Amino acid sequence: MRQLRIVLAIAACAAAATLAPATASADKPSYGCAPAFNLGAVPVEQTALLPRSQAAIDAGLIDAAGIIAGASFYDKNGNGVICVQLGPQAEIWNRPFGQYLYNYVDDSSSAP
Repeated sequence: MRQLRIVLAIAACAAAATLAPATASADKPSYGCAPAFNLGAVPVEQTALLPRSQAAIDAGLIDAAGIIAGASFYDKNGNGVICVQLGPQAEIWNRPFGQYLYNYVDDSSSAP
């Protein structure tokens, strides 16, 4: 019986430790986008309207809901805004489907 209590206590502590980082990141304030993110702050719902996203939709590779779901992964503080970058070498990326890609980061990533 004592061993069962110890195992349950350890499991409860592990669960609390696992959930703690997720709640802490949701409290991060937004500091805006770093200068390198040349497309600036974009609402997650509008990422499907970006030109490269529209090209991927038109090519039948993905739908708007898939793009929005992927972009929402980067919204760590939950304010509905992410920073978007089209890198300077984006036109010559030598990777599959590079012509459809943007770099995303949460708007809480930059510090003042």
